[in-house]
Amino acid sequence: MGESGGRFEKGKWVEDAAPESSSPGVNDDIETRLRSAAGQIGRGIDELLEAGGELIGTKEGRQQLGRRLDEVTGDLIRICEDIRREGIDFINQARDRIMK
Repeated sequence: MGESGGRFEKGKWVEDAAPESSSPGVNDDIETRLRSAAGQIGRGIDELLEAGGELIGTKEGRQQLGRRLDEVTGDLIRICEDIRREGIDFINQARDRIMK
């Protein structure tokens, strides 16, 4: 009893003929590409999980993660400082315009 469907005829399973497509080979090509893409996605997820496991599960990975977190924290601090400075400049300019 295959995937293509079929029926019982005189006590035996008979496969239905595959429907004819208007462009032979196109559907097969698309199916092949879809199967390949699904496989690549699966392999990508596996690699991502392995890398995540190494980041957390090894000393070198945790050190790398710590360094990256330090960089991100430094970037956030710089951004906050820039926002604070720009806010002070804006307030001072507004005050100067009002005082004129």
